[in-house]
Amino acid sequence: MSIENLLVDGRGFLRIGLTGVASVADAGQGELVNPEGVRLAIIRSYMYFATGSTGAGNLDVGVGLTGVKASDILSAFDVIEATVGAKAFYCQVAPVAETEEAVIWEAAEFVTFTGSADLAGLVGDLYLEYIRLEAS
Repeated sequence: MSIENLLVDGRGFLRIGLTGVASVADAGQGELVNPEGVRLAIIRSYMYFATGSTGAGNLDVGVGLTGVKASDILSAFDVIEATVGAKAFYCQVAPVAETEEAVIWEAAEFVTFTGSADLAGLVGDLYLEYIRLEAS
């Protein structure tokens, strides 16, 4: 897993590189701790797949504790080559209705990646845009 972080005036944009592996364990595809160490609101996310998985697996991505499957960013998404190869997808993390809660990434939480089957062959990047939530 690789990471790039661009940060400007309380806003950030992460690029998290993902290379699929054979693990089906919760967070077995990888995880990343909150890089800011403060509460963040994830306002947009995109997933780009250079190549899809050679297996017939789905990918879950979400925010939670270390080693835990979460799916509030991407849920049971089919990542086989025929579906995702060389394509980018918008992953809606902020709800459509303004009265609902957006995805909050607490200071000690992780973005976790979980595969339902062997995800070997998958190569992609998750792009997360967020804002710092700090009391004035």
